Amino acid sequence: MRRARAPWLAVAGVALLATISVGSPARAHTRSQSFSTWDVRAGDVVAVFSVPALEVARLSASAGEATDLAGVLRAQLSGRLSVTRANVSCTASEPRALAARSGYLRMELRFACAPRGALRIVNNTFFDVLPAHLHYARIRIDDAPAVEEIFKDGQRDRTLGSDGGTPTNDGASFGGYVVLGIEHIATGADHVAFLLALLLLCRRLRDVAFLVTGFTVGHSLTLTLAVLGVVRPEVPVVEALIGFTIALVAAENVGVGAHAQQGLSFVVAGAVVVLGLATSAIGAGLPFVVTLGLALFVVCYLPLTQDREQATKLRPLLTLLFGLVHGFGFASVLLDVGLPPGRLASALFGFNLGVEVGQLMIVASLWGAGTYAARHILGLREPRLALDLLSASLCALGLFWFVGRSVAL
Repeated sequence: MRRARAPWLAVAGVALLATISVGSPARAHTRSQSFSTWDVRAGDVVAVFSVPALEVARLSASAGEATDLAGVLRAQLSGRLSVTRANVSCTASEPRALAARSGYLRMELRFACAPRGALRIVNNTFFDVLPAHLHYARIRIDDAPAVEEIFKDGQRDRTLGSDGGTPTNDGASFGGYVVLGIEHIATGADHVAFLLALLLLCRRLRDVAFLVTGFTVGHSLTLTLAVLGVVRPEVPVVEALIGFTIALVAAENVGVGAHAQQGLSFVVAGAVVVLGLATSAIGAGLPFVVTLGLALFVVCYLPLTQDREQATKLRPLLTLLFGLVHGFGFASVLLDVGLPPGRLASALFGFNLGVEVGQLMIVASLWGAGTYAARHILGLREPRLALDLLSASLCALGLFWFVGRSVAL
């Protein structure tokens, strides 16, 4: 009976994989997202939007517009963003382009509003074209503490303050960051795919506990270092490496079952080197030294896991190492939203706690639903073929993300 404990993943993963594979952009490890900061001083409201260029390109492609991404974003903000104060519409200026880091666009908007009264922001940008879009806004009214708000389809407006001072809700609360962390991992297709690939070899809850612990330690460390400014990750590079972690773990699943880790290591390493050479030739992709490092890691690691028992023993260490990569991915949201200096510790802890809660919810849901289905609905006895097929599919998905994100660098 013990061997039948893990077909759950073959069952639960099929639906998950189908959902992820359809419509997941090669770059984004989270849902489509954008960011803004708002500074409200008496009747002057200044908003600065930061948007990944890829999201604007998707808008442009959907509308059949030219490739002037700044123009597309300017039109999007001008026509779909409105501000009122004390129930009086504010007068908006023309959006002005600002300098932005690589891969992003930034626009500044100014609004002339009434000096006091409740501030209402209606944000209709992106949602009509990208219904899953999330917009993170950090809003400060005069000298009151800043609040963080999330705009989404179905929740496109926020009202803050009743007297021009303190906001009506504390979006910067500890609980708000917990929710933000849960939403971040729950909507991160590649993080979920990575967890699924990891769990495919698990036979006991003890194995699951070790995996989750390793992943937690790894991503908590780099999340903290990145948010505190000790390390400044290149987000596009991190996202490419996240795709690599999925592909490698899934490939290991197949190799362990076929007892072909040695040959597989050379195939995978060779493919990584070829990709590095090809992207370097066109002036794109990861630095070639990084691809060589990845190839060396593959050649050294995969031959160590010749059977399922060895792979299971080494998985906690692998999740710790790969958790370091995913932690930088988790940090990207907090780096873009910005953390309140006076509440840095509570905000960071709350966000990380939310990630852990979301992670445990995902693992528990997959394990419980899949085990029940395998035992009581499908009656699976030999999961090898189903697990290999799912692992191969996850490997292909990870490669799609890895190659697509690498080429886009």
